Amino acid sequence: MRHLIVAALPLLCSSLALAEGLPTSAIVIDTVEVGDPGNLAAPIIPFNPETPDQATAVEFVGRVDYVYEIGMYEITVEQYVMFLNAVDGVGGNVQQLWDPLMDPQVNPYRGQVCREPMEPPGQRFKVASPAWLHKPIAFIDFFRAARFVNSLSNGQRARTQIAPGRFRYVCQFSTETEFGVYELRQQTSFGSYATRQAVRGFVLPSQDEWIKAAYYSRTVIAGDRQYWRYPTMTDTPPTAATCDACGNVTNAGNGPLANYANTAVWCPSGCQSGGTETCTPPSNPGNLTDVGACLTTSPWGTYDQGGNVVEWTDTVVAPPADAPNPLSQCIWRQVHGGIATAGAYQLWLSATGSTDPYGQALGSVNQFGGFRVGMLPDAQPCEPDPCPADLNHDGAVNGTDLGILLNSWGVCR
Repeated sequence: MRHLIVAALPLLCSSLALAEGLPTSAIVIDTVEVGDPGNLAAPIIPFNPETPDQATAVEFVGRVDYVYEIGMYEITVEQYVMFLNAVDGVGGNVQQLWDPLMDPQVNPYRGQVCREPMEPPGQRFKVASPAWLHKPIAFIDFFRAARFVNSLSNGQRARTQIAPGRFRYVCQFSTETEFGVYELRQQTSFGSYATRQAVRGFVLPSQDEWIKAAYYSRTVIAGDRQYWRYPTMTDTPPTAATCDACGNVTNAGNGPLANYANTAVWCPSGCQSGGTETCTPPSNPGNLTDVGACLTTSPWGTYDQGGNVVEWTDTVVAPPADAPNPLSQCIWRQVHGGIATAGAYQLWLSATGSTDPYGQALGSVNQFGGFRVGMLPDAQPCEPDPCPADLNHDGAVNGTDLGILLNSWGVCR
């Protein structure tokens, strides 16, 4: 079942502990539980298709020592528009939660969200076309994703189990976006280094949480491994999705399937005209498809962890020395999953790419940047930090850690 926006909740709320006091409209997020705590990490060489041994591996990814949940689907346009109207009812866009490239008049091929200042407060952001409702929100940078999570974290929520290992959250957004899970009250300095401040509730998945949900098998697979190469429970590339004039997947069920490789080509004007009107797509014409429409899951039951939009994690890394860094950001974030225009290699387990928090360093992260939420349902035990001076947790104590310290210097709140 896709994410839902519900106008009334008489059936859901009757059995939910937090139902009393919830507004008459709410966002609904479905999650899957990821268990097998303490699983072995996967040895990888970044962007290398082979599985190295322990001695030749450059990184070890995917180990998580606790049970957690992750969004079954990517956050949709409909959900993000509800967030915008809840936290920016006047449409002032002071926090830059809406990007002008989301405007269909500026970007007719991929513009998803209109901003209409003459509409009543709380209704000034609108989904640009019905075709976009259940497609993943794009043009998301780290700060937009973190503010969405802060708003969810600071709001009310109710949880119910809908199937074994499946949960549904009925959530009310809070207007508090600057603190909670991520401290963003000094975005230009400390905010860039914002790390997870919560041990329960909604979060952005870490790299290891994201990878485990996408690739880790609870049973041993070929070659005595427990990680698939692709997040579609395959070691060979999935079939690329095709679609009709409204972006509806037309080859679903012929899986494993993923929306990548520039094969899902459609435009909103063609959809509105019943397919009779054509538009001029950009040079990379792959467009987005509804979340879950490919009907192919990861080993844990998530959808679209390969293709559609690349997804943010909250894992912090240092910028690669030879990478473009137009905003001179000294902390980057790991992103995963490939995009609608990706080659198959961007869906690999070893595709551990990173970019600056504004999504500029990788060319397509801006227009194809999206996210899904994670959930820590119970407080996790705190373990002693073996290297407390490693403030960005990159395995080294160096000038980057000193920069974090100096940017946070002063009287504690």
